[in-house]
Amino acid sequence: MKKSLTLYPTADTFTDSSIPDGNFCRDDFYFLGYFRCKIIYRVFLQFRLDQIPQNAFISKAVLKLYCTRNDELKQQNLFEVHPITEPWNNIDITDSHQPNCDKQYVPLEAGCSVFEPVCADVTSIVRIWQKHPEANYGLMLKAADETQNDSLLALLSSRKTYGEQRPRLEITLDLPEPVKAESNRTKKIAIVTPQFLEWDGKRCIFGGGERYLAELAELLVSMGYQTDVFQPSSEQQWKKEYHGFTIYGIGDAGFDEDFFLTLNQRFCELTGSYDLHIYLSMDLTYPYVFPNSICISHGIWWDSPERPWWRSEKWYSRLFTGLSQTDTLVSVDTNTINWLKAVNPEIDCKKVYIPNYADLSIFKPEETGRQEDGKIRVLYPRRLVAGRGWSVTKEIAEELADERPDIVFSFVGRGLEQSELQMRILAQKYPNIEYCWYRMEDMHLAYQNTDIVLIPSYYTEGTSFSLIEAMACGKPVIAGLVGGLTDLVINGFNGLLIQVSKDTLKEAVLCLADNAKLREEMGRHAQEVAQCFSKRLWEQRWKQVIESHLCVSKKNIT
Repeated sequence: MKKSLTLYPTADTFTDSSIPDGNFCRDDFYFLGYFRCKIIYRVFLQFRLDQIPQNAFISKAVLKLYCTRNDELKQQNLFEVHPITEPWNNIDITDSHQPNCDKQYVPLEAGCSVFEPVCADVTSIVRIWQKHPEANYGLMLKAADETQNDSLLALLSSRKTYGEQRPRLEITLDLPEPVKAESNRTKKIAIVTPQFLEWDGKRCIFGGGERYLAELAELLVSMGYQTDVFQPSSEQQWKKEYHGFTIYGIGDAGFDEDFFLTLNQRFCELTGSYDLHIYLSMDLTYPYVFPNSICISHGIWWDSPERPWWRSEKWYSRLFTGLSQTDTLVSVDTNTINWLKAVNPEIDCKKVYIPNYADLSIFKPEETGRQEDGKIRVLYPRRLVAGRGWSVTKEIAEELADERPDIVFSFVGRGLEQSELQMRILAQKYPNIEYCWYRMEDMHLAYQNTDIVLIPSYYTEGTSFSLIEAMACGKPVIAGLVGGLTDLVINGFNGLLIQVSKDTLKEAVLCLADNAKLREEMGRHAQEVAQCFSKRLWEQRWKQVIESHLCVSKKNIT
């Protein structure tokens, strides 16, 4: 069977003989050829072949470069593509410091091309790289005659765009025909996650991601599929059972600037025989993705300055490379889908919106009346991390401990040991600050006897489980104006959307605390909105996605 694969440069630059010590690795264009003032330009490109399956035959490999300038359209502009024979770094390369190249080359002809790709058939070179990966140092492009012809081209670089105009290798692969599965064989689904249990295998954090994985795996088991989860482990590899599915700790994560490189490769090595592969988050899809795979977006996580590598050229390249090889992206919010369409519309993976959910048979308003004690209870049902708004909520709770003894803050969530210890100390110090946490199956208890629920996220947010559960219980919510929370809250109708700060959050809490009628009205609307986010609907949508994938012939990456 045939498979098409597009690879983009992992390193690229050009040299200018008139500026022998100049480095141009951050320019938006490459220049190539011989210019009339006796300037010689050369282009250097490197491509990794990690995504090519070991059992694939490369039937065609074409280098495509988008030409935006061609000084001599009437003449036959000839160029050469040479394999580079030694390591190089695009940050250090200059005209006076170029890597050595093989004398053998393949031709590239520009002709009268402009505002379209110029192409070279590099099949023979790429086949050598597949057989001898250690020989893959990339390609050098030069004019066939660097002494006479005026043959200047300008080519769009990898920093300018991510699409059809970006330099690329377009590879056609021949893959072995899949072995037909026996009809009575239980189909197997493999899920890779950065964490379900802590890496020593002893404890679950019980955050939203862990809950999502557990309920998705349980759904797959109920559908009759063998479901295995793969995650990093700290030292020894281990195997655990949980609610009908198996969790494997498979060693080092190989974390590098958001991406789990070693985990991704180990998952590829261990799960080639599985019928379907699910990548639980987008940072797990690089460098390998199985054909006919599903990736889940739980919301944008790079919407803050917290990490220096976020939004870098390398980071975007990895993210887009993984997503371009994914068959279906299931997103819990519309924010991710709209962002991806805006910044890289060329990625044509199927995009499916399946928001998070609440089990409405469990999360529902109190059936019996509350015992009135004059207290207004404010719930923070989140992990104890700054991005979720823990620090600012804690600060407000301490301020109001003396100012408003009628307001009680309840913090329900896990975190680092130091964070949990800090909350226990505050709960002992202030009578109107409470701290505890619940198991996943008991989380509905947190919303009982509560008046206001806070989801004050600064960043890294999808369609929050906690927010949907609060609405299902008929509680008004105060939420940060971020990520997928805007899919859930209609400001002034079922809650308040705010740009979170100490002042705005405190003002919103006091607004609802002092207006019982507004709380009641928003709580009633919240429960109505929650009906659109039921677990039953979530299960139906996921079943459709799973069944559509398992109807596709299984393809093997190894």
